[in-house]
Amino acid sequence: MHLGMRMSGLLLVLIFAGTPLLADDTFEDFFSQSGWVPMQYLSTDKKATLAEITNPANVDGFREITPKVVISPRKTYWLRLDFSAIDLSEVDEWVLRFSLLDEVTLYSLGPDGIIFRESGKMKRPPDEGPYHAIDFTFRESELIEGRYLYARINHVFRKMILTQPRYFHPFIVELDEKYYTRDDLRYYTPYLLFIGGMLLMFFYSLGIYFMHRDMLFIYYSIYLLALVLYLGMRLPLIFGPLEQRFPLTMVLYNDLIQVVVNISYLIFANFFLKAKTNFPLLYKAIRYAIVFLLLTMVLQLAFILSGSLAYAEAYLINFERYFMIVFTLTAWVHILLNHKSRIVFFLLIGSFFFLVGGIAAMQLNDIKYMMMGTSIEVFVFSLGMGYRIKLWEKEKQSIENEMNKVRLSALRAQMNPHFIFNSLNAIRAYVISNDTRKASDYLNKFSYLIRLILQYSSKDTISLREEIDSLSLYVELEQLRFRENFNFELITPPGFKAEQYRLPPLILQPYVENAIIHGVAPKKGEKKLEIKIETGKTNLWISIRDNGIGRSLSRKKKDYQGLQHESMAMSLTSKRIDLSARQKTKENNILVTDLQEEGLPAGTEVCIKLPVQKNKI
Repeated sequence: MHLGMRMSGLLLVLIFAGTPLLADDTFEDFFSQSGWVPMQYLSTDKKATLAEITNPANVDGFREITPKVVISPRKTYWLRLDFSAIDLSEVDEWVLRFSLLDEVTLYSLGPDGIIFRESGKMKRPPDEGPYHAIDFTFRESELIEGRYLYARINHVFRKMILTQPRYFHPFIVELDEKYYTRDDLRYYTPYLLFIGGMLLMFFYSLGIYFMHRDMLFIYYSIYLLALVLYLGMRLPLIFGPLEQRFPLTMVLYNDLIQVVVNISYLIFANFFLKAKTNFPLLYKAIRYAIVFLLLTMVLQLAFILSGSLAYAEAYLINFERYFMIVFTLTAWVHILLNHKSRIVFFLLIGSFFFLVGGIAAMQLNDIKYMMMGTSIEVFVFSLGMGYRIKLWEKEKQSIENEMNKVRLSALRAQMNPHFIFNSLNAIRAYVISNDTRKASDYLNKFSYLIRLILQYSSKDTISLREEIDSLSLYVELEQLRFRENFNFELITPPGFKAEQYRLPPLILQPYVENAIIHGVAPKKGEKKLEIKIETGKTNLWISIRDNGIGRSLSRKKKDYQGLQHESMAMSLTSKRIDLSARQKTKENNILVTDLQEEGLPAGTEVCIKLPVQKNKI
């Protein structure tokens, strides 16, 4: 929070440095000679002329202005400015200032009759007048009938309330170009505080991402950046000069970035709620909503660039806003009825303040209400992100504890007692048959394998090379024990380096043991065992394939102890794989396929998916 205040303060210094600050009561006499111009207005179609407007039959059509008159993009507005109660004798030339409208035509009295001058956001040169208003100069002698000026207004690109113009002493306008007032400082401060706070949260979220590698913080950072680009860019000192120089481009930017904010919010909410798992119906709705918003952006672009249909874009952007309001309210109801965790309330509460601020900004035509609602929303979301980190750390600790328990249980069941007993019997048989060389070779490999198992049991992970070496040694022992050679093949991608990858220790052995004992060993004829390794950016796939008798026939031949051991070892190993892959993938991590040839069993394939873990360089 303190850093955000410092960033905002730095922005204030950079913006106002070198520019004098004018006290509000300085030159009070000149300010007293400025004020609002009394006026009446008339809305017509776009073909009406001044002669028709000033026709006595239409004079009674002019109405007094109210604070709720909103300019329609499909109409033309005529203003009758009445200076009869204003003393214009102090100076020869005055400044008449309108709000920032797209097109303004001012009608006054010239030497030869009525003359007109055109200006406006879409018509004036980039270096003419202030960026925040439309200015005309006029003299008392130019008043029609000695009291009126007429103005025609067309405004199609942004919703705006119709307001009275103001008249200024020219000295006040000159001061406005050279000085900031305290009112200016008070007006700009909320924008600067908002920009500083949002940028602080943006960089903080990026930092959290690099610590935890949680993509949710990237989506949150994108949402924060979109808010800065939309609401922060509305700071007049930034947006105004750009709008003056590139009016059409900034209209496109302002309206499109609003939709970008909504899209980035939906993506963030989707991942924050884990909607695909926790709210599948909402997940689909969010996807459709994002598609709708993207199509809206395409239509916005087409309408604005078309010129003749530019007025329709104002209706489209309002429709998009009301769509998001209805969508948000409907989503809230669905979440409240189906939520399983309290973390969703952070999203609901934060979104509530954003929605209230947005509605207030639309109704009161003041963007600061939306900035206020957004600031509260971001604060609540930040609390939710902190709560999420707490849950993540708690779950991580739970996983580690469970992994330790499962690893110990799995290592106890890693080697089938039948395998150890049968290996010792095989050594004894070689000794009895006086084949001491084979007996010695078998004993050396057997003792080395047991040593590896004891060594790896104290580690969380080992390299894939170590796993393959221990697995190859196990297969060799089984080949010696059965005294029937079966083909064993390891297939890896070109240039594959097994030393770079890590995985839980001895995680493949139960599946290889099962393939040999219950698949290959009972088979008559050619016997094959194949291990294939494939890599991706995030996952490692290891398939164990045999051409044995298949699972259905194997079940009929199993004894009770073998079945019991396999069930426990395979279950524990499967649980270890799922624990190592948690939060990285939600699909099945182990897939068992029964192979067939011409409708007959032809072996079994077990495909194991593990998250990629690489050795740190």
